[in-house]
Amino acid sequence: MLGGRLAAALGAARDGAAGIESFAHLLGSRRVGPRGVALALPEVCEGCAALLAALGSLSAAVRDGFVEAGDAAAADAACAALDHASVEVARLTDELSRAGAAPGRSAPRGAGRGERGGPERGIDARQRLALEASVRRAARELSGSLRLSELVMATLDLRPTPLDLIDVLRNWSAVAADGRPVVAISVTSSDGRANEVDGDVRAVSGLLELAVGMVSAAGVASPHLSVSRLADGRSTVRIAERSARDAAPAVALDVVVRDGGERAVAVARVVARRARIDLAEGTGGRAVTMTF
Repeated sequence: MLGGRLAAALGAARDGAAGIESFAHLLGSRRVGPRGVALALPEVCEGCAALLAALGSLSAAVRDGFVEAGDAAAADAACAALDHASVEVARLTDELSRAGAAPGRSAPRGAGRGERGGPERGIDARQRLALEASVRRAARELSGSLRLSELVMATLDLRPTPLDLIDVLRNWSAVAADGRPVVAISVTSSDGRANEVDGDVRAVSGLLELAVGMVSAAGVASPHLSVSRLADGRSTVRIAERSARDAAPAVALDVVVRDGGERAVAVARVVARRARIDLAEGTGGRAVTMTF
């Protein structure tokens, strides 16, 4: 189990990220007028300040947790993701502050509910669209960064169980997310027994998703995932372009590519090492092999 300090800091960071996500939805709602947005800005700015503090506390707790575990590299990988999140929140805070300080506009009397009484302070349509794009970017980056750090944190408390790799793959979400591409992956398995592995579902699922992101970032448009069994009884998963020699896909899935940058690669290496999963990267990152 995560320590109380780490769990509390993570909970606060999640709450702050949820607040930014909610503000993105508010900006996208045409039922909320300029006055509603203007009234929400100070509260969101306060929330960003609290979120920055929570991210700092979480980073310190993560660092201390992995110091106790004797794994500074794991702390570095998780904290790099959290540092990126802090930079995004600081950027958003600055934009929100400038939006809140922008000159107000006067609304005509009788223009509608919430606008009675004359002057109304708010942002115009162009500013609102720009602000919405900025908030959605921050929400997306926060979600990815927190997920990467949580994946590393999960290795402090690994819980191996019998897993079916095909079932793990089918549990992936195919719902498109803002700014995140959806790719089609094909899956083949030469031996049904190869699908059966022992591992922590968070680590295994996270690594599979990160590996797909890694090869996608390297330019593989439709990754092919093949599962096979080695002579020593271990299972191996290879993710790369499909070759003419590959068998016909047994499963076809559409999955969201959430991570594929340097921070994600660093996290994948750390998680694989701590979960005792051999991770090998092909030339140019266009292939990833995991052995369980």
